[in-house]
Amino acid sequence: MKKIIVVGASGVLGRLVCLELLRIFENNLHLIVTDYKINRGKELANSFKKEVAFELLDVMDEDHIKSVIKNVDIVVVALKQKLPRIQQACMQNGILCIDVTPFYDFVQKVNELHPIAEKNNVGSVIMSGFFPGLSALLIKKAITNFQEVNEINVALLQSTNARAGVIGIVDMLEIISQPILVENKNLSGFTKKRNMYFLNHSTKQEIRLIEHSEKTLIEEKLIPAPINYWTSWNSRSFTKIVSLFRKIGLLKYVNRHRDLLSKVVKHNPEKDERAFLTVEVKGIKGKNEVVKVLALSTFSDYHTTAMVTASLAKIAGRNEVKGVVCPFEITDLDEILSVMNCSDVQIKEFEL
Repeated sequence: MKKIIVVGASGVLGRLVCLELLRIFENNLHLIVTDYKINRGKELANSFKKEVAFELLDVMDEDHIKSVIKNVDIVVVALKQKLPRIQQACMQNGILCIDVTPFYDFVQKVNELHPIAEKNNVGSVIMSGFFPGLSALLIKKAITNFQEVNEINVALLQSTNARAGVIGIVDMLEIISQPILVENKNLSGFTKKRNMYFLNHSTKQEIRLIEHSEKTLIEEKLIPAPINYWTSWNSRSFTKIVSLFRKIGLLKYVNRHRDLLSKVVKHNPEKDERAFLTVEVKGIKGKNEVVKVLALSTFSDYHTTAMVTASLAKIAGRNEVKGVVCPFEITDLDEILSVMNCSDVQIKEFEL
């Protein structure tokens, strides 16, 4: 029986990760949730109606981290860190770690610890989730059998009703506000437009170009091809508002007003929150120019991040993962979907 700790379990994503760990491991695990608030943590542990334990954890105290994670098999990190203290403690103690953080600056700090992970024969999985994470696994499958890849486009169509929580919203707005390097020139993020196909849509949808941390990892570790990341929301008016806020410089102030944001952005559990992810690959197969499309539809982007993360815990836990790795280095799309075992995640593949 695996002993798994979820750090950041009290957050929206952390709670979903806990639920998916219980489902995917079929309750055959010893799950521990952590929090820096005792009453909240105990209440969370009791809410699962399973045998879930609680541990007090101060993620700023390296000695406390080492003490709490001692003797566990896997640590799942569902919160943002400035420094990879948890990863370092895991590596020093030979414990597998899985992290959902989508930002490259943090990933670089984890990558600097790669020699420690290799020396101690332990794995540390970075960028686990839907976008990034599952998006790279779609790319890995889509480029199969191409002799030459000329361009890759990855697009996420988000829902304005997503159960992302304030932190998830702030993270996405931070991604959108980043400048993009195009032909050695900086272009403002979320300005350039194009249309792409998405599953279950009768017409192509308009999306906007963004900078994304997964891009660098794909180019470094999977394929050195030109790659573009795009996104928008299922409401054109909402997309235009976000674009206007970016243009007049308001996005950078959102992080300072999280309380206001939590009042403005509300998730309605009675309404649809489907998200759509499409990967388009242009290149040469045989002697022909081909455009291959992999389009995925899911009932919830945040819940899918939780499913992917829990599935990676099971996959990595039964394999010998060594060093700092991306999801696409230890599994593939077919395996992750099999472990996720969710009929609400659908995929369509075709060529043009």
